[in-house]
Amino acid sequence: MNYLLGDKKFKKIYNSRNNGLSLDFYEREAYRTGVFPEIWERLHQQNIVSSLRDVRNSALFANSPFKSLSQKQEQAKNEIGLVIAETLINGSSNKIIKIQGLAGSGKTVLMSQLFYDIWRDPYTVLNDNGRTKHQSKIALLVRHEQQLRTYEQIAKKLDMGTNVVSDIPSFIRKKEKVDVLLVDEAHLLWSGNYGRVNKNEWKPDLIALHELAKTLVLIYDPKQVTSARNKIDDNEELFQLINGFDTRTIYLEEQWRIHASPEMRQWIQELAHFEKNSLIKPPKDEDYDVEFFDNSREFKAAIETKNKQNGLSRMVATYDWQYSQSSRPEDDKYWMVNFGTEVMPWNLELPQVKEAQNKQIPWQEINESIGEVGSDFTVQGIDLNYVGVILGPSVIWNKHTNSLDIDPDYSCDHLKMRKQNGTYNTIENKAFLKNVVNVLLTRGVHGTYIYAVNKELRQRLMLLNRRK
Repeated sequence: MNYLLGDKKFKKIYNSRNNGLSLDFYEREAYRTGVFPEIWERLHQQNIVSSLRDVRNSALFANSPFKSLSQKQEQAKNEIGLVIAETLINGSSNKIIKIQGLAGSGKTVLMSQLFYDIWRDPYTVLNDNGRTKHQSKIALLVRHEQQLRTYEQIAKKLDMGTNVVSDIPSFIRKKEKVDVLLVDEAHLLWSGNYGRVNKNEWKPDLIALHELAKTLVLIYDPKQVTSARNKIDDNEELFQLINGFDTRTIYLEEQWRIHASPEMRQWIQELAHFEKNSLIKPPKDEDYDVEFFDNSREFKAAIETKNKQNGLSRMVATYDWQYSQSSRPEDDKYWMVNFGTEVMPWNLELPQVKEAQNKQIPWQEINESIGEVGSDFTVQGIDLNYVGVILGPSVIWNKHTNSLDIDPDYSCDHLKMRKQNGTYNTIENKAFLKNVVNVLLTRGVHGTYIYAVNKELRQRLMLLNRRK
């Protein structure tokens, strides 16, 4: 079911269940790694299915609701199900469940399965006298545009209808209440108005959604709060909704995205979280490739080669070059990223990419997007086989802590920051931009390549390479 969902050759999937077998049935590994690939390849040779590589590189496959969950994920799903059932049967409302975990800890797969299972087998909602009122109504929301496209494709392919997946503003404007409301990437919810709607009607995203749902299930990662627009610390009501005693928090701690040894995963996490003395040589790991580059052309060529060999490999960068969705640069055709000797368009600039986006294809799955540079806007929440991270001028070396550091005055991401006393160089802005770097450095499933624009940082990183 996972592979059929991820295969573009199939428009609809009518079998609504997987085989229901446990994670460790007899000879499972032999079937998974031997028998199944052989059968699939024979079907591929007859042009019945797509190649295994193409399917495995699809966002639908990565986020399939038919994925086998780990024991911890199953426990989390069951716990969430009990809370939802209790809420709907007892007639209570406005319950919040928060699924929290670091990038790559399987939050979206869990959310996808919850979404499909509850849609397929809705809860019975009772009224105050204990009689059946109706079958539960569910909706899934996400503010991140590329993730929204993925969920819309899943809903379409599984014939779930047109109103079960929505963006945040559209759902709030409709003001239609639902029994179960799932929100992926809830750390991207807006806490301010920012001129979107009439001041008298406006409420922060989370508060508005809370009022529209009997049970609100949120995926939330504080390490991926990348903008002042998402800040909750200075709003007591928002802070309590996310962190209060009435919110049930479920933690996912296993790492599923990064296919590497525990030592390598720990090294990546410490680097991405700007931990003290994290600029040290990465551990030896035959299954995960980390490399630092002094030559920008070689860096670009390395990612292009990985994309030809493995697919789903892209370059991404911190937002340290000008970009605007609503206007064109005066002296160029596209908004560009300049690093070393290389010049490339920002994401969503090339006409082929824009055309594919209009067809609801996620950025990372568009062939031509290898010719662009992605950002946290396009890659937050998604998997890449190999990621090439361009650390722009805002990312520097902190000699005292021997870690990465941020100088916000070099960032062009001014919509995410607040200027104070003529500078963006504040503790708050540093925290947002550090989280952007965390998002970018945790995309790679099999490898991470890094090029730093800051010369001093680049020289420091080059000392960390493990010669092959």
